[in-house]
Amino acid sequence: MCKILVSHPIHSSIIKELHLEPIGNLYRDKFKLREIVHNIFYQSTDNREILYIPGISIAQVPDEANDPTLIDLANSLAGFKPNVLIVGNNAVPGFALRAWREAIASERPLLVIRRGVDTRAIDKDAAQKYGVSVGNLPGINSPFVAQHMIEYLELEKAKVRDKIAVLGMGNIAQPIVHKAIEKDLNVQVISPSLQAATKREQQLRLQERGIDCDRVTCAKSLEQAFIDASYVAVAVPWEHPKGGLNAGIIEVDLLKKLEKCAKIVSASPPRVFSANALALMNEKMNSGAIYVRIDTAKRLAQEAKVKYPHLEIAYDRAFAAPECQRSLDRAWLKQAQQFCHQTAISCLVK
Repeated sequence: MCKILVSHPIHSSIIKELHLEPIGNLYRDKFKLREIVHNIFYQSTDNREILYIPGISIAQVPDEANDPTLIDLANSLAGFKPNVLIVGNNAVPGFALRAWREAIASERPLLVIRRGVDTRAIDKDAAQKYGVSVGNLPGINSPFVAQHMIEYLELEKAKVRDKIAVLGMGNIAQPIVHKAIEKDLNVQVISPSLQAATKREQQLRLQERGIDCDRVTCAKSLEQAFIDASYVAVAVPWEHPKGGLNAGIIEVDLLKKLEKCAKIVSASPPRVFSANALALMNEKMNSGAIYVRIDTAKRLAQEAKVKYPHLEIAYDRAFAAPECQRSLDRAWLKQAQQFCHQTAISCLVK
């Protein structure tokens, strides 16, 4: 039996496909969920059980030290004892994973699947300690996020040879680069994978991504990319591929090199900008001297909006399209079933 706990909202059409129905006190008692005030939905077949508690994510607050939804998550993990946990941008603290492990009377593994890409809200040290695997769904929401960024950058209105700095060269950045080339912009791309490469290696890596290397410049530094840029697209991961974090990589000095009234659109966490940079952008946006939009996780958006009220900060808007949501849900369901199947085979072999 594959038991899946879903702690983040899924698309309404998938709810219907899975035949998820509200549960009464009988199942609340069975899974020891009487203390949870959120709506709970359930589905059971011959080989699968799904417990769906979207309120865990919806009701989460920025202050994790005083967030009752984290207690709800821990209690759900301990009571339902799932094989797979599905999360969005909601946090998975160490004590919740410990509660699951303590409730399991065997060495059975748990897979936490991020319904998206960024796994920074999951306590990975605790996951390793308690025999929990962490997975994600790379590439699925990227085209939708890219289109969202292109829309808010207003690249359709860009003038020929306007300069755009694209930070990152992953699945989100690539469609932005293609659009910028289509508009005949001066495209400056910067990415660790390109900076560390020779010119020949850069050309090959761009070609692998379907990018005409003669139409873009691989910037040697952030400064080179930012000088006189009218547009900035930020699509770098929070965790640097070589270790460490991409915290504060965009500083005030870089912002001052931009063209007047530049547009900055980011799908990265707010803290890729330094605190001083965020403060300066907040001030400039209030006066109409710059445009900044940051699409990030709910908790991070709420925190940033309090400190920087003039910035356009949103959460989960970049991949709100129904097609994206359904694709994400089908992907986690497939990955969860594969994990349970592999786990069952492993147990039989042992």
